[in-house]
Amino acid sequence: MYLPGNQPPSVSSPMRWFTATIRLLIGAACPILLMPPLLAQHPAAAPRERTLLLVGDLMLSRSVGARMQSANDWTLPFQQIAPTLAAADLAYGNLECPISNTGRNRHHLWSFRADPRVIEGLKLAGFDVLSLANNHVDDWGHPALLDTQRRLREAGIRTVGAGANDLEAHYPVLVDLGGLRIAFLAYVNVEPKESTAAPDRPGVAWLEPERVFADIRFARPLADLIIVGLHWGVEYAARPSRDQTELAHQMIDAGADLVVGGHPHVVQSLEQYKGRWIAYSLGNFIFDQHDPPTHRGLILKVSVKGKQIAGVTPLPTRIDGSYRAVLAPAKEKRQEAREAKAPVRANSPGTR
Repeated sequence: MYLPGNQPPSVSSPMRWFTATIRLLIGAACPILLMPPLLAQHPAAAPRERTLLLVGDLMLSRSVGARMQSANDWTLPFQQIAPTLAAADLAYGNLECPISNTGRNRHHLWSFRADPRVIEGLKLAGFDVLSLANNHVDDWGHPALLDTQRRLREAGIRTVGAGANDLEAHYPVLVDLGGLRIAFLAYVNVEPKESTAAPDRPGVAWLEPERVFADIRFARPLADLIIVGLHWGVEYAARPSRDQTELAHQMIDAGADLVVGGHPHVVQSLEQYKGRWIAYSLGNFIFDQHDPPTHRGLILKVSVKGKQIAGVTPLPTRIDGSYRAVLAPAKEKRQEAREAKAPVRANSPGTR
C-alpha cells in the first residue's frame, strides 16, 4: 500500500530499467576488473649444457716438428682430432715447449723449442687455453717464453701458469662462456725450479701448496668453476703418490672444481672426491716417445649443466706413426675408460 501523496514507482520506465541493468553489470564485473592480469605459464628453461675438452701433454718439437717440416704441413698432428676438439665449447691442454724463433738454449736434459708455424695446428684444433706451467717452457730462456705468450695471444689462445712476473704467473685466467665463468690456474713442481717466476723475473708458477690454496680462494668469487692444471708426479708411474692424492684433495677442499694433471707421460686414474673430479695424469696427447704406454692419452670430456659439472667422460686417444693424435678404436675406448675410472691406489709416501 502506498501512502497518500506518494507516487508508486513506474516499473515500466525504460530509463530506470536501463540504469538498474548497468549497475548490476558493473557490480558483477568489479571483482574481475580488480584481479591482476593472468600471465602465460611456461615450464622453466632447462639449464644450458656445455662441453669442455681437456688434453694432456703437447710437445711439438724434436721428431714431431721434424715430421711436420718434412711434410710441409704444420697442422699434421691435429688433422684427425681437430673436428672433435673444435666442436667443444672450450679446449685446454698443456703445451710442453716454447713456440719461438728466439732465445738461447739452456741445455736442460732435454731442450724443446717449436717452430712458430705450429700455431696453425693449435688454431685448427680450436684450443682456447694452454698451460705453460711445466718443466720445458723455459728451455730457451725468458725471451722464448715471453715470445710464446705473445704469439699465442695474437692467435687468440690464452695462456696460464707462466708470465712476465710472479703475479702474472699465479693470476687466474678467466674465460666467460656465455655467462659461465671459468677460472684456470696452473702450477709445476718438476725441476728446474730456477724457472720459477719472481716479482721482477719471468717464469712459471711453482707448486707451493699454501700459495695454491690462496690462489684458489682468490679465484672463487670470480668464477663459477675453477680448474687447476698441475705438472707433477713421477714419469711413467702407473698411479699417483699418496702425497699427490692428499694435495689434490686439499685443492678441492680449498674450492677447486676440477684438478687435471700431467707429466708422467702415461695415463693415471680418475678420482671423484666430494662430488668433484681429479685426473692425476691425462698422459701424452702429442709426443714422440718410444714406449707404447707413452702413445696413449685421455681427452677428459667435462659436461657442464648450468654452472655445475654434471659429469666427466674419459675419451682414450692414441699417437699414430705420424705423431697424430687420434681417438682410440671403440673396443680400446671401453677398456681404457674402465681403467681410468678404477679406484685410485697411491704409491708409498714421499714418492716423486
